[in-house]
This record gives sequence, structure tokens and C-alpha cells, in this order.
Amino acid sequence: MVSLRSGRQDRLLVVVVWLLTVVVLGLGIATVNPILLVWGVLGLPAAVFLSYVHLRDTRPPAGPAGPAGPAGPIGAEPASAEPTSAEPGSGAGSGEDPLS
Repeated sequence: MVSLRSGRQDRLLVVVVWLLTVVVLGLGIATVNPILLVWGVLGLPAAVFLSYVHLRDTRPPAGPAGPAGPAGPIGAEPASAEPTSAEPGSGAGSGEDPLS
């Protein structure tokens, strides 16, 4: 399968689309020309969507470990974070539930 990813050279095309959209919308507002206003208004969401796709596709791919690293999923506490010995008098070793 062919990988369709945006490259760095596509950034110029995104800038050109934004520039044309702003120029057309500015001219439409300045001259009160309805067709330029329509094209400018239609160009804004198109430029936003194009920018979103370009930014999404130019991000480096996540490695196999992901953002959590090799330790595990996000939010997982390491096993050493739990106390290893019970305080005297807490009832931890007597079989009773300390919360009740």
C-alpha cells in the first residue's frame, strides 16, 4: 500500500492556500463583492482543514513504546511505590479489614 503522508515541501502549498484565502476574503470585504465573499468564506474552512491534515501528517510517528515509555501504560504506578512493611498497630497482619 502506498503511504500518503505530507512532507515538508507541502508547507509552502498550505501557506499559499492561506494567503489566497485571506486576499480573496479581504478583497471581498473591501469591495463588497458577493462572489469574493463567498469564495473567501468557503476558503477559510478549507484552509483550516488543510492545515489540520498537514500538521497531523507531518508529526513523527510514535515509537513502539509510545508516550508512556517502556514502563507500561500511562497512570500505572510502579510496584515499589507501595509500602512494604506495615505500621505496628495498624491491624495489617491480623486479618482484619483496616477500613472497617
